[in-house]
Amino acid sequence: VHGKARCIRKTCLTHSYSLSPLLSEGNCFPEWDGLICWPRGSVGKMLAVPCPHYVYDFNHKGVAFRYCSLNGTWDFVQSLNRTWANYSECLHFLQPEVISRKREFFDRLYVMYTVGYSISFTSLTVAVFIIGCFRRLHCTRNYIHMHLFVSFMLRAVSIFIKDKVVQAHLGIKELEALPANDLQSIAIAPADRSQYVGCKIAVVTFIYFLSTNYYWILVEGLYLHSLIFVAFFSDSKYLWGFILIGWGFPAVFVVAWAVARAAVVHARCWELSAGEIKWIYQAPILAAIGLNFILFLNTVRVLATKIWETHAVGHDTRKQYRKLAKSTLVLILVFGVHYIVFVCLPHTFTGLAWEIRMHCELFFNSFQ
Repeated sequence: VHGKARCIRKTCLTHSYSLSPLLSEGNCFPEWDGLICWPRGSVGKMLAVPCPHYVYDFNHKGVAFRYCSLNGTWDFVQSLNRTWANYSECLHFLQPEVISRKREFFDRLYVMYTVGYSISFTSLTVAVFIIGCFRRLHCTRNYIHMHLFVSFMLRAVSIFIKDKVVQAHLGIKELEALPANDLQSIAIAPADRSQYVGCKIAVVTFIYFLSTNYYWILVEGLYLHSLIFVAFFSDSKYLWGFILIGWGFPAVFVVAWAVARAAVVHARCWELSAGEIKWIYQAPILAAIGLNFILFLNTVRVLATKIWETHAVGHDTRKQYRKLAKSTLVLILVFGVHYIVFVCLPHTFTGLAWEIRMHCELFFNSFQ
């Protein structure tokens, strides 16, 4: 144990047993407190550990403190009935005035994307009903559309459920509820992992439906690209392959992420980032976005070529540009091209640029 925030309670306990000869000399046990894995402490000395990097509102340049008392146990506050720990440097950004501003910002975002996903869910429900009821609309192209619509609907539902479940277990709310003078001495009570099972399921479900949404957008791009570039394309023959890409492939890497998360960073609701483990599901999503962007550029190139070829010299050039612009705008939504913009922007989590990025990203995601 090196005091890194991503180590888990199981690791702490394992090391505490392996260090038993040292502990018999009076050193304090390694311990997991729900946020930080505290390494072995020396008797009579203050132990400093970096603030958890995966809690975005924490000051990541600061440190948290614990004191190993002379009797070889962590300093305990009888009045609070918990181990003493000083998270004041970590909570620099959680001062009352900062909390108020951030709460207003996130409340605005919550209202905006809740309205967006609600409108999307309602309209897509009508669309699925129309396509399903009229047999004349039954074809491979519309079947793919229906899968895409359902993925958007499930993404919306999973977001609503995740918001409710995660907020009920969010430790930051406990910190916000504390008086300002108590921020100088905060102890995070050891977490009962059994109470977070439902919360973890909600987060995994959200990540899965989020991933399937990106991959069904990719399927839309692959299908349109195949119609244009593959001669005598048999769309019905490849439908089950498209279904496997849209629903099956995301399940593989989301399950792999959940297994890795449970084995390495099993704390809390899994709503917080856990270092490099996130790339198990984020890398395939980024790959889908990148591939779709390439398909989009190639499709637009072919459309532009065909538009120019079908118009004789001397025709209104502006009409050609308008026709191409109309086709391109439709394809931007079909291929999810706007995602590529947000992928290229850095994640700063602070400042005006980040707030503008969050408003734009969540607006397009929810109303798409």
